[in-house]
Amino acid sequence: MNKHTENKLPDSDAVNRLLLAKDFLDRIRNTPSAAPDRYTIAQYVIMSHNAAELAIAAIAQHLDAMPPSNKIYLMDYFGPIKAKMHKDENVTGKDFFSQLNHVRNGIKHNGTFPDPKQWSRVAEKTYGHISDWCKRYLNLSFDELDESKMIYDTGVKRQYDIAKTLLGERKYEDVLRALALALHSVFHKKGSLRQLVVGKARAEDAIKLSAFGVHANDYLAFQEFLPLVSYSSLNDEIQCYWDQKKYGHAANWRQDVAEFCLRMFLSVVLRTQDIDVAPFPVNFDIVYEHKVTALTDDVEILAFQGGRMGLMGGLYQDSKPKVIHVLKKGESIRGTVSEDSNEYTARCLLGEKPMQMLQFTCFEKGIFGEIEKSKVSVVCVPKDDDIVRDYFQNLPDLEYQS
Repeated sequence: MNKHTENKLPDSDAVNRLLLAKDFLDRIRNTPSAAPDRYTIAQYVIMSHNAAELAIAAIAQHLDAMPPSNKIYLMDYFGPIKAKMHKDENVTGKDFFSQLNHVRNGIKHNGTFPDPKQWSRVAEKTYGHISDWCKRYLNLSFDELDESKMIYDTGVKRQYDIAKTLLGERKYEDVLRALALALHSVFHKKGSLRQLVVGKARAEDAIKLSAFGVHANDYLAFQEFLPLVSYSSLNDEIQCYWDQKKYGHAANWRQDVAEFCLRMFLSVVLRTQDIDVAPFPVNFDIVYEHKVTALTDDVEILAFQGGRMGLMGGLYQDSKPKVIHVLKKGESIRGTVSEDSNEYTARCLLGEKPMQMLQFTCFEKGIFGEIEKSKVSVVCVPKDDDIVRDYFQNLPDLEYQS
């Protein structure tokens, strides 16, 4: 081997092309399929061909062994590399890639599809040959190339690096916790992924991500190892906790688990960071609250200390309730309104004339009680907070629907 090229490290351009080749192959390697169809295999052939061309071009440029022509194709790289590095020996995999190139051209130019059985492992074989090239010509491991360099979001990259540092410190529980919080951030930033949950192995989430190339079975296992992450809009806090009765215990806080979860986190981030930002539905409670206005004087908000529940089951208490707030006529208060229409309907059917009550909650004032519905008007109004001001300006008031 040429002494100059043996000692020279590949530049960032070469590394980025190798990382892209690795990403192509990781999308299709070890994909479970009992009987792969010819369309799927055709895609594997084309992606493997693209990955091989990216890798060998990067290596040829690093070795100063580029073909002389301006129009260069996959098989054009093998001769110059052989001539410069080992004249009496072909580049590893030349025969395989000659066949791959022929099959790919058949798909592209003639519509001839490959034999699924013969080419079902094309990605694994391509990966193996590129690994040999990296070791021989670049003195680096294709497996160990740091794909995290391909993360666009600097905040996500920083969170990944923190988790990787914790792995080196053997703090495996902390690795999983850091990845869970980072993954929650990734999902929250993508409207089309915002409904995905961290810390629960939900098949619907795995199916959704599989469309972007994330391995569904591995993703489910990944989620089983992570703590549950949830967001509380009441105090604007992210909560992270383990379910000890299932998988949240020290037997699952191991090095192999932490390494697997780091790889899966990277897979999810790289597969989803380029997807289009699709519109997403906004929950009513995020942007709206209820404004309750008194229609008469002395409208009372009542608290039933022992709890209330009637015909539909549970505890019922007829003792005198406590008055916790009083509204004057025309006075308004904001909060959240709900009502038990089933209970009211059931009592009407029994010939009773019950008062229809509204459950009212105002966390800011610490009010949790009931109001007689006939004495107030209810309107849905935009919340007075940063989310509405920054993202949902000029929302109209809405008629309350019970």
